[in-house]
Amino acid sequence: MAHEEAADYPTKSLTHVSLGKASQHEGEVLPAVHFTFWSALGIQYSLTSAPLALGLYLSLVVGLGGSPVFVWGFLLVGVVQLTQCLAIAELASAIPHSAGPAHWAVVLAPPKFANLIGYTLGWLTVSAWICIATSTYLYLAQVTMALVEACIPEFTSAAWQRYMVYIAFSLICLALNLPKAFGWTSKAIFPTLILINLTAVYVLITLLVRASPKQSAQFVFLDIVNMSGWSSTSIVFLIGLAPALAALGLFDNVTHITDEISNPTREIPRVMFGSYFLSFITGFPMTMIYQFCNVDPISLLTPVGGQPLVQLLLNGYRMLPLTIIGISSVIVCFTMTGTIVLLSTSRLYWALASDHIVPLSKSMSKLASEDHLPVNSMLLTTVVSIALGAISIGSSTAINAVTGAAGICIMLSYIITFVLALKYGRENFNQERWLSLGKYGNPIYVMAIMWSALSMSLTVLPLYLPVTAATMNYASVVMVAIIVLAVAFWFIRGSKHA
Repeated sequence: MAHEEAADYPTKSLTHVSLGKASQHEGEVLPAVHFTFWSALGIQYSLTSAPLALGLYLSLVVGLGGSPVFVWGFLLVGVVQLTQCLAIAELASAIPHSAGPAHWAVVLAPPKFANLIGYTLGWLTVSAWICIATSTYLYLAQVTMALVEACIPEFTSAAWQRYMVYIAFSLICLALNLPKAFGWTSKAIFPTLILINLTAVYVLITLLVRASPKQSAQFVFLDIVNMSGWSSTSIVFLIGLAPALAALGLFDNVTHITDEISNPTREIPRVMFGSYFLSFITGFPMTMIYQFCNVDPISLLTPVGGQPLVQLLLNGYRMLPLTIIGISSVIVCFTMTGTIVLLSTSRLYWALASDHIVPLSKSMSKLASEDHLPVNSMLLTTVVSIALGAISIGSSTAINAVTGAAGICIMLSYIITFVLALKYGRENFNQERWLSLGKYGNPIYVMAIMWSALSMSLTVLPLYLPVTAATMNYASVVMVAIIVLAVAFWFIRGSKHA
């Protein structure tokens, strides 16, 4: 059991508190090994689907720096984000646990504050992953309806119709995680990685062949475009890093299957590195392809169905059948992404529920006896995601608020964990752990803290000035709601158990 390993891996001075399933009860159903290194790699890589997901953000950079920010920003993030990957990988190797950052913080924090810090990070991480699930289903619904609008130009989808499709994808992803179907799903995860890259190759080749006229190197690499209202080009460049941050992040994802993979102290870090470099290698060429073949950049500001990737392919191909093939493949890939998000979120909720950190902990901490799966947690997180997705009916910018809130929660949990590791823990890690950053560790953690803080601050900035009700960044509003819920539950029940 990975949780049992976790208790032994740090030295004795770091084992003053346990979180999640570190201590099992007699007769309790335990997790089973469901994943190999290759399927875990598929889980991590398919989550962000870097070469395809970058196309969803094309409209963001049209007026926020233009193509150079999209291309060079990805290269910059690819270098600097490595510090975050290294720090999280070392923590995962030193303190393997399905609760991820929440458990790391509890183990590293002073005993006096460990409960409160663990509770805080538990709510931050699970809130982030529920928001990620919500935004994934929203993207799926919007891309699907955009394809329908491309096929039927006289049709314009209504918000309630997109929400119905949202619910359908939520239930599909749930079904693929439930017993019986999960056996097939676990075998399909690594082939999904291959399908993502085959789809990217299809888009790359067909755009190069069909798109005309292509943009110049001057447009792709040099011409900065600022239509945002921000006077500072530097701020515009930083805001324009959002696509790269989304494509090269969420490293804690694979930690939430720690109990379901053999030798997690070695395999989890290996998966992080493998996925990170694969995402970078496949994503960077696509940033250039998308821009060289962007025959009508301004049209991406008002794309069909609100989806720039659909508009880009329509413009470039000038053939609806090619667009249908490309976007249909993207939808299939993103459906597996949604399935993986629910997989990770349910494991995280299950791990936190055992310590009464989240609501309905008694039932959510149980596993299905036959398949060793957190079915209760899957059902609950799906219901919560469906409820949260309802805000898209009243707000077309809901997805930005939800995604932004996820970014704030994730980055804040990373920052707190990194600070605790620097102040209280790194020198006490087991020196025989698989991954040790050695003397380079402290500088890497410091850089990761600064980079995470910068990334988090960018998620709360409005994209355009002056700020109006339509252009306001509502991520902070969602964060306030999360804080209110966490504080309320702390006083109702959490302070007695966390």
